Amino acid sequence: MNQPVDIKKVKKAIKELNIPKDYWGIDIESFFEYQWNLYISIRETAGKTTQSLILGLILHELYPEHYCIEYIRNDASQTTQQNVDTLFATLEKFDYISKITKGKYNSVQYYRNQKRFYLVKKDEDGAVLYEDTDYICAVHSVEKWQDFKSGYNNPRGNYIVLDEFQDTDRATYMIFSQLLNIVSTIGRPFSADRTPWLHILMMGNNTDEYCFYFDDFGISDQIRTLKFGGSITFRTEYNTTGICKLLELGETQKERLRTKNIPFLGFPGKKAAAFTGSQEWAGKTFRHPEWELDYDECYFRRAYIMHRGRWIQFDFFRDEEHGKYIFLHFASEPIKNDNVVFTLEPCRDFHIYGLGKYEKRDRIRKICDTIRISFIENRMLYASNMVGALFDDFMKNVK
Repeated sequence: MNQPVDIKKVKKAIKELNIPKDYWGIDIESFFEYQWNLYISIRETAGKTTQSLILGLILHELYPEHYCIEYIRNDASQTTQQNVDTLFATLEKFDYISKITKGKYNSVQYYRNQKRFYLVKKDEDGAVLYEDTDYICAVHSVEKWQDFKSGYNNPRGNYIVLDEFQDTDRATYMIFSQLLNIVSTIGRPFSADRTPWLHILMMGNNTDEYCFYFDDFGISDQIRTLKFGGSITFRTEYNTTGICKLLELGETQKERLRTKNIPFLGFPGKKAAAFTGSQEWAGKTFRHPEWELDYDECYFRRAYIMHRGRWIQFDFFRDEEHGKYIFLHFASEPIKNDNVVFTLEPCRDFHIYGLGKYEKRDRIRKICDTIRISFIENRMLYASNMVGALFDDFMKNVK
């Protein structure tokens, strides 16, 4: 497929902004090579959102009939005026809007009811002199995908940005299909005249090596070995392409960490990794066994979770020294139908949806109660953080 965007022109426009070289910038070559672009960094890599908006403005300036910014967050609560009002603040502060539009505009105006930004020209007192007739940025949430499924139509909606893609307070099980629906509505990828222009950018922090989106893109196994500066490319059987990059820190950011954050936030381990940059992945650290498990004390091993294509087995223990606890680990699919399998996916005869809250059989009720109580009382042990994160995601969806 021929790429309609002149990459040299885009690079030239970015270069003219004189953005400090050490700060992160979107890889323009790979961005237009792939349909889906995932960029991940530690929390202190400055400017992911700013860089995404800069690229959107440049694309609009070069190809106004094809591009505006379609800015998305997962949850509706993340798109309130309070959360998006300052979206373009950095671009205004460093005069990027004026530089990109050759002085025609220097600011934006946000209209809450429309959830849209318009380019404007303001005088020294902040009064609007004039405004663009077409919006430069529309704000959406994946959660509200049904609200405009048939009513929204923007022929310029070819640059879609999902910001903080790992951040959600909602159950995650259906979010990917909701995202695909919103991309389908905005981007109209089935339209032959729009397909070459459409590209999607997803940005997030390295908060967790287990993220439901990684499963949905089929790259979870590779993510665990991804290092700073590395990337993963993928192509599905339907020829959908993507790239996931874990961004390397520049020297300016490293120095900033050493001089600013480290004296106060410089703790070892995963929990502080988002601030220190000492590890590729931050996120939760789950409780692991601190003693050798004695399977003579294991009284039940017939309960499983099947979630996001993986099987987790529950091993129920009771011993004098440690009391009751459950050890969770990855497992193969159980062979016998008399095992207890909890799932949120389409059920077979011997599967139980969720945690079987309304299950009447006494055996199932006791198993459910034991799991719930052990979870609440922190009497769960996990073979790895990946197991813990997957179980955490299951419990989040059950709620």
